[in-house]
Amino acid sequence: MSDRDAARAAKSQVQSLIGGDPRVNGVGLTHVGPDWAVKVNVVDDQDYPDLPERVEGVRVVVRGVGGISAHAS
Repeated sequence: MSDRDAARAAKSQVQSLIGGDPRVNGVGLTHVGPDWAVKVNVVDDQDYPDLPERVEGVRVVVRGVGGISAHAS
């Protein structure tokens, strides 16, 4: 079982692996069942950085969310 503190530590490592990859929109935390996981949002779920399935025992979930841009309000 992955707790939030473990997921936070894994998130830092995932961010280091990703660097400034333009295919990545963001990195956060999410739940997968009762466990915490690292969520990596990418532009295209068919084209993303090669990431491990787990970092320090914490699951890494990749989801395509499309491009993100700012809009004036």
